[in-house]
Amino acid sequence: MAPLAPLYRALLSEQAGQRSGPVVILQVGDSHTANDSFSGRLRELFQAQFGDAGRGVLPPGVPYRYYRPARVSVYSDGWTVASSFSGAPGPFGITGLRQHADGPAQMTLSVDDPGELAQAEVEVLRQPGGGTLDVNGTTIATAAPAPQAVWLKVSVAPGTATLTVSARGDGPVDLLAWSIGRGRPGVIYANLGTIGANADLIDQWDQSILHVDIAHLAPSMIVVAFGTNEGFRDSTDPAEFATDFAARLRDLHAAAPGAALAVLGPPDAYRRRGKRSREPIACGDPNWTEPPNLGPIREAERSIAPREHVWFWDWQAAMGGAC
Repeated sequence: MAPLAPLYRALLSEQAGQRSGPVVILQVGDSHTANDSFSGRLRELFQAQFGDAGRGVLPPGVPYRYYRPARVSVYSDGWTVASSFSGAPGPFGITGLRQHADGPAQMTLSVDDPGELAQAEVEVLRQPGGGTLDVNGTTIATAAPAPQAVWLKVSVAPGTATLTVSARGDGPVDLLAWSIGRGRPGVIYANLGTIGANADLIDQWDQSILHVDIAHLAPSMIVVAFGTNEGFRDSTDPAEFATDFAARLRDLHAAAPGAALAVLGPPDAYRRRGKRSREPIACGDPNWTEPPNLGPIREAERSIAPREHVWFWDWQAAMGGAC
């Protein structure tokens, strides 16, 4: 359990009343993370035991269709999504996407409980010719001589249940993230997932912005949940994946040297098997087969973990094993 020591220390100091801020856990990954069922349940469990410090960082605006984040609702009009997954030009931070507007645009984040908006921040990209943002009455000029990611606090009146970010249309504006919290100790568990993504998504993030984001968010643990999509792809080379994945874990360690790092291995999963298929039958059911790379990808992550001082959690085993 040594790789989890930074998280344990943070939780113990929180219980002892020795922390002025929350214990932050960030989960990055593919659709399992974007869905928030897994991370959402962990959020509930951590916050029930150690206190609810809020929702934390979220991708700005509406990152994809059918986006339904827990405890908040989001509306967006006039913004264009640029995603690191789709190959759009950067820069990108830890959310892996950017919301861009050249003309008037608006996005709102509404909370179920106004206490969630005791603290609010936005991460903007300052850039040459950058336009103006209005955020709940706060004016933010984004023009700067060179591109730079900046986190800015926003004043929110007590009892307010909506955070509104409006672009005036007087120049290009880019939003990299927004974050909300209760302004008290406890736990924040934030999920930042990208549907369909592989671990190489991390390579698309700007390292300087990633370091800015990690330093600002100050996570006590980063949970990495990639590998399922690689496992479902027959062209994946597990040995090459292992080498690249280890390098990406080292990048995260470098950005967050004081944080625990945990890897969630791919869950037990199968795909449809054609009636005339020669693929092996899975679980005694001729309709299903296990992707041949899923097990090797899981084992690659397991073998890498101790070498990279990372805690590996076997999702398949937690589901009861194969089938």
